[in-house]
Amino acid sequence: SRYYQARQAQLLGEFQGVLQGSQAMLTPEIGSNRAQAIVQEATARFQKLLPELPDVGGEQNINAEFIPIAAWYASLLPAMQAQNLSAERTGKLIYDLNCFDYANKPAAVLQAEGEELFSPASLQRWRQWTTDSQKKEFSANWVARFIEGDGDAFDFGIEYSECGVVKYLQSQNAAAAAPYVCINDFLKSKAIDSGLERTKTIAAGDGHCNFRYKKGRPVTQDWETE
Repeated sequence: SRYYQARQAQLLGEFQGVLQGSQAMLTPEIGSNRAQAIVQEATARFQKLLPELPDVGGEQNINAEFIPIAAWYASLLPAMQAQNLSAERTGKLIYDLNCFDYANKPAAVLQAEGEELFSPASLQRWRQWTTDSQKKEFSANWVARFIEGDGDAFDFGIEYSECGVVKYLQSQNAAAAAPYVCINDFLKSKAIDSGLERTKTIAAGDGHCNFRYKKGRPVTQDWETE
């Protein structure tokens, strides 16, 4: 996709940051040589995947950022497996890095992101994007519908019937990593106070994902519960 090709340097830089963190976390566990081997293999894989990332509509797509993130997992997973580390360990690695990231982001930035999610403009954008997704213009895309809040149990919901991350990971023989990608949604929700509850995901083999957001509701799901 031209959208991702135009951002290759930025996307590679972001993944290098992930790999630096990964190396720092893995070295005490498996030694510097094995950690270095993972970084080298994952880098080479990501560089190969970058030019071929699928088109999902570019900046018109609210979820466009998650395709390169899926490629992180598709690049790291085989590199980790080559060192006898599991899909779960790969998932936990990225989850722990995200924990660290959110803990070090300024509270005001996170609060602003949370406020923005529930703004009329944001909700309208979600309504529009979910409606557009149902046209199935891009085969690699998500397909979703917007659920209006009931004013009590939740403020709004997104119901996904197709997932771009799952499709991408399946295309790269990395579907084993898919369930671990989704757990990061709870980390983000907790950080921005958006009160996510979700009991079903396509990655876990359910027919759909049932996201429900309620501003200020405590997020009780995390790595341990999932």
